[in-house]
Amino acid sequence: MNDTGETPRPEISLAQMWAFLWRHIAIIGTCIVLFAVAAGALSYLLTPKYRAEVVFSPVSGSGGGSLGGSMSGGSLGGLAALAGISLGGGKRSDESLEYLRSREFTRGFIERHGLMPLLFAAKWDAQRGQWTGKPPTINDAVGRFRKKIEQITEDHRTGIVTLAVIWRDRTAAAQWANTMVAEADAALRAKAIAEFDRSIEYLKDEDSKTPLVELHEAVSKTMETELKDAMLARTRDAYAFKVLDPAVVRDPKDTDSPNRMLIVALGAGFGLLLGIVVANVRERRRARA
Repeated sequence: MNDTGETPRPEISLAQMWAFLWRHIAIIGTCIVLFAVAAGALSYLLTPKYRAEVVFSPVSGSGGGSLGGSMSGGSLGGLAALAGISLGGGKRSDESLEYLRSREFTRGFIERHGLMPLLFAAKWDAQRGQWTGKPPTINDAVGRFRKKIEQITEDHRTGIVTLAVIWRDRTAAAQWANTMVAEADAALRAKAIAEFDRSIEYLKDEDSKTPLVELHEAVSKTMETELKDAMLARTRDAYAFKVLDPAVVRDPKDTDSPNRMLIVALGAGFGLLLGIVVANVRERRRARA
């Protein structure tokens, strides 16, 4: 006993540990092999998932009409603000990316492509075409899609964005990834065209009402810029997102999960721990006998 009245714990050296493992090599080795084989067999029972990635770059905003920049604080800019119209405000690439990340877009994508039965296949009766038990909600689908299927990463140094879809169907994974970027680009294009059309109509109305020559010239210049931007929005191939590397269908063996080597290693590690416990119990029993 030490000064505090406690019995000191015996120190275990590496030599003692090695001797212990060697004495019980049969038990420990058997546990390692059994659990490694079991983990390997389990990894083949798990449904493989594939990763499809599309790499793209958000397109810097066009727009920037003269009135939005030089006369945003003037009378016409103030009227436009009251009307809820952005004259030459331009598009921000980060706002486009946030739209792609948004729950609104994800919800629309799921609904447009009828993904609810696929996302909740265990609850869907394909023969009857109905849910078994309590049906999942669209919010459940959006949450599952964003947490387990979709991954969006951005390289802040280069601005390059990667959208990955992880799914059990390798063909569907590639199709979804490419379609998501294409549909988000189309939606942003449509919104921009609608905004340009509203701006042009507003400018035409103001131009017909203003008696001032200076204001008339400013309106004409701004309208010219808006018309050019509207033309670009309608004709440019990539409006918000320029695809650099589209997603492709992965090979059957090129799975994202399960990681069979890792599963086998974890199984072997668990077998090692269990073997040590069993060997320790047996050695204690023999010491008491």
